[in-house]
Amino acid sequence: MARVQQADIRHKILEAASERLWHYGFKKTTIDEIAADAGVGKGTVYLYFDSKEDIALTIVAQFKETSLGKMQGVVQNSEMTPAEKLKEMLILPMVDTHHICTQSPHTQEMVAAVRPHMQARMRPYIEQERELIAEVLEEGNRKGVFDVPDTATAARSLKYMVAGFWPPFPCVTELEEKKHEMGLIVDLVVRGLRKR
Repeated sequence: MARVQQADIRHKILEAASERLWHYGFKKTTIDEIAADAGVGKGTVYLYFDSKEDIALTIVAQFKETSLGKMQGVVQNSEMTPAEKLKEMLILPMVDTHHICTQSPHTQEMVAAVRPHMQARMRPYIEQERELIAEVLEEGNRKGVFDVPDTATAARSLKYMVAGFWPPFPCVTELEEKKHEMGLIVDLVVRGLRKR
């Protein structure tokens, strides 16, 4: 019973923090405001989180978990070819990120505030993304579509390849243009990965 209540309190804090941080921004949000919005005391917030940065990183991690769930759905989709899966998996996280950035003008501020801790906290999620991409490359190898000897290295390279399309430093600004340009790049890469 106590664990359920603790999970509920933690969830309420994250929900209140998420709404406030996306709406008002990282700098203008205080722990006192998060606590008040969640209906708990400031001390209770600190029982669950070390700092405002910790809360923000947890919110970003939740976002990444949702994105990973979508990617896993693509991997398991038996109606898609490996090339279609690869294209979707490389574009999907950028689209999700684009949506959150356009819904909240404070997204970039929040990411900048937690950037010093972001790499360590996000590393497991990035590794999972790479593993899922490698899994699709291996599927392509098995089906005779791709010829990729080192799928782990190729997956890492593919993630780096599309990094310029991610906010906050997009080389193209409109979502449809980003999707189109990323699609062209992935199509080019898929042609290079094909078994000859």
